[in-house]
Amino acid sequence: MYLLIVILFINFFISGLLVNFFQLILWVTVKPASPTLYRKINYYCLYSLWIQLVFISDWWSSSTCSILTDDKTWEMMGKEHAIVLMNHSEEVDWLMGWVVCEQSRLLASSKVFMKKAMKWVPVVGWTWQFAEIIFLQRNWEQDRLPMEQQLTNLADYPDPVWLLMFAEGTRFTPSKHEASVAFAKKSGLPPLQHLLVPRTKGFLLTLQQLRGKIPAIYCATLAFNMKEGAKPTLKSMLLGRRVIGEMLLERIPIDEVPEDPAKAALWLHENYHHKDQMIDVYKKEGAFPASLPSKHFEGPIRAHYRPRRIWSILIMMFSSYFTLPPVFYALYTLLCSGIINVLLALFFVFGVMFGLYKLVGLTRVSSTGSTYGETSRNKSS
Repeated sequence: MYLLIVILFINFFISGLLVNFFQLILWVTVKPASPTLYRKINYYCLYSLWIQLVFISDWWSSSTCSILTDDKTWEMMGKEHAIVLMNHSEEVDWLMGWVVCEQSRLLASSKVFMKKAMKWVPVVGWTWQFAEIIFLQRNWEQDRLPMEQQLTNLADYPDPVWLLMFAEGTRFTPSKHEASVAFAKKSGLPPLQHLLVPRTKGFLLTLQQLRGKIPAIYCATLAFNMKEGAKPTLKSMLLGRRVIGEMLLERIPIDEVPEDPAKAALWLHENYHHKDQMIDVYKKEGAFPASLPSKHFEGPIRAHYRPRRIWSILIMMFSSYFTLPPVFYALYTLLCSGIINVLLALFFVFGVMFGLYKLVGLTRVSSTGSTYGETSRNKSS
C-alpha cells in the first residue's frame, strides 16, 4: 500500500512539474496578449493536475460527498459565478469542496484564499500562482489591495467560477475554539459550539468587489459521518479508507445580503450561527434536518450526487504512462551501477517519501499555525 502511495506521489509531482512548465510558457506568451484565451487553456492544465487529488477521494478511497439541497439549486450548480461559504472544521474540507466542484464541472474553475507561505511550495503553490489564486499574509493592511485586484479579475472570467471561502480564516482546534468563545462573549456575539467566529473584513471586501457581478452565495455546511466512514483526514484517504461527507447547501441571492457593512457583518455571524446549529443537529442525530424553514429552498431537500467520472482514471493512466517508466528505469540503472549510485537512488526515494509526508502535513492542524483570537483579529478580522 505504502509503495503504491509513493508511486502516486511521484506521478503527481513529475506530471505537476510538466504542467507548471507548460503554464509558464502560457503565462509568458499567451496571457499578455489574451488573458481570456490564457484562462481557457490553463483550465485544462489545472484540471489535469487537481483531478489527480480528486482521484484519491473518488476512486482510491471511494470517499463520497452527497449534497443536500432542493432540485432547483442542484440544477443551478456549475452554471453561474458564486461565492461558496464553507465551514473549516476538518482536515479534508478543501478536498470535499473540490469533490463538489468536480460534480458541478467546476474543478479547475474553483478559487480560494490561500496563505502566502504556500506560494512557493513546489507544484501545488506554483500551480496556484498560475491559476491566479489570491495569496494572503493574514495582515489586513498588506492583504487589502491584492484582494481587491484579484477579486476584480474573478468577475472577468469567461466561464463560471466558484470562490471557496472559509470565513473562519483557520481550521477548528480546541485552543482556537476557546479563543473564539472568549472573543464572542467580549463582542456580544453568541458563542459557537462547533465552529469559530467568522472574520468579517475579508468577507465584506469580497462582497463589495463582487456585488452586481455574481448572482449568488452558496452557503455550504459540511459534516462527516464518522460512524460509517473513516476519520476525515488525507492520511485516511491515502490508506484507502472511505470518508463520508454530507453538505447542506443553500443558494442565497447576493442582493439579499445587506449593503451596509455593519449589517452585512451581522448577516455573516448569523449565517455561521445557523451552520453551527445544523452541525450540532448532525452530531446528535447523525443527519441534517429533513426540512428547514427557509425561503431559499424551493421544494423538498434531498440528497444529490453525480456518479464519479472516468476522467480521473484516464488522466492518471495517461500521466503515469509518460512519467513512471523513465523514473523506474533511472532508479533501476542507479541500483545496478555502484554504491554511490545506489545511495543516490535511495536518496531520491526517501526524498519522495519526505515530500509526501510534508504534503500530508500541509493539511494537518498545526499548533504553531495561524493564530486565532483578539491579536489576529485586530490585524485581519
